[in-house]
Amino acid sequence: MDVNAQGEDTASERAEVHFLAALVDELMRKMMAAGVVSQTDLNDIEKAVAQRVGTTPRAW
Repeated sequence: MDVNAQGEDTASERAEVHFLAALVDELMRKMMAAGVVSQTDLNDIEKAVAQRVGTTPRAW
């Protein structure tokens, strides 16, 4: 277990974040394949999230 100065299990939290990110990515792909959202919609979502967290958006 990797515990930081605040006693938080950072490795576990990091693994959970990666799992959730992969889950969201897979759901977005399935929604696009099913025609629920378009590629343009996904690019718009990606852009909004990237602005919120201060990163560069990925292209769908």
